[in-house]
Amino acid sequence: MQEQTDKYKKVDEAVKNFGGVVHDFRIMNHLTLQDLAELVSLSASYLWRIENNKRNPDLDVRVRILTSGLCWSTEEIHLYLRQLISKEEIK
Repeated sequence: MQEQTDKYKKVDEAVKNFGGVVHDFRIMNHLTLQDLAELVSLSASYLWRIENNKRNPDLDVRVRILTSGLCWSTEEIHLYLRQLISKEEIK
């Protein structure tokens, strides 16, 4: 039960603050911008702009970062997409 709650918190935070989640993951895992950029096939400068909320990446880039960079499971990706779509529908 706690694991499921943690997943929802993780997903909720990514929907609210995608760049912050990416930054926190990178720092906690002792990765440089270049390290993570190589994992997700982006430039380090673009990744920096994402982390600092200067860029709002397209959905395909977000999914690539979450799967290839942050190692999210398929279930977590589905939860993220569902919550992101719900948020957009409310606007």
